[in-house]
This record gives sequence, C-alpha cells and structure tokens, in this order.
Amino acid sequence: MKANMTVYLTENDPRWAEHSGGEGHYGAPEWGPEDLERAVVFLAELAPQAQQVFEYLLRNPGRGIHCTELVNKALGGPSEADPARQVAGVLKGMRKAHDNSERRYPFYWWEAPEGGAGATYAVRPSVAAVFLAAQLGQ
Repeated sequence: MKANMTVYLTENDPRWAEHSGGEGHYGAPEWGPEDLERAVVFLAELAPQAQQVFEYLLRNPGRGIHCTELVNKALGGPSEADPARQVAGVLKGMRKAHDNSERRYPFYWWEAPEGGAGATYAVRPSVAAVFLAAQLGQ
C-alpha cells in the first residue's frame, strides 16, 4: 500500500491477503459476529495506547492508515521515536488481549514499498463491526 494515498479496502479486497503480518496474524480464526463477548474482553485487556490506536482504526474501517497519521491523530503527535517503531511498540500492548482471544490480531498491516518509510494499518470492515457492536453493548 502506498503511504501517500488514502486507500479504502472493501471486505473482499484481495489486498487483505497481501498483508505483512507475522506471528499472531496467521493460524487463528478471523473475528466474526459470534465473537461479541470475546471482543468485549479483548477491548478491556488492551493497554491504554494500544486502545487509542485501535479505536482510531475502528473509526475508519477498511481505510489504510499510515503510521504517521496514527501517531499524530491517535497518540497525540510526534515524539522522538520513529513513527513506525512507535506504532509497532504501542501495538505490542495488544499482546495479552490477543493471546487470550484465540483469534488473529484484529488489524492488518503492510510494510512500506521499497524506498518508503513506515507501515500502513487497517481493520477489515466486518471486524470493525464486531468491535463497534461490542463497544455499544458495554
């Protein structure tokens, strides 16, 4: 995904399968409508900054969001850290919730193309719907 463009992925866009995810992004089921209670628990177990980033992604389902935007809009602005490393570090705050969920991480990410900087993140629309419904039910 290109960092300079706003990219929206539909539910069945083939680019979801082209993500850069590693451990935690394969081998476990995708989040589905049957996972509302599991999603409530997942949200409660997020570290505060991971929750901020995830909520920003949820408000923009299917939209590819560059790590710089996540730092600026979800985390309150730039810091001394490289935005790519900052977001990756923040998303480690999902580890406990992910481990307990028995589901894949609820976001996808794509490394920048060669010569680019930072990663782009997105939440599949169907997954966003599960978490937004879980938030409404709390």
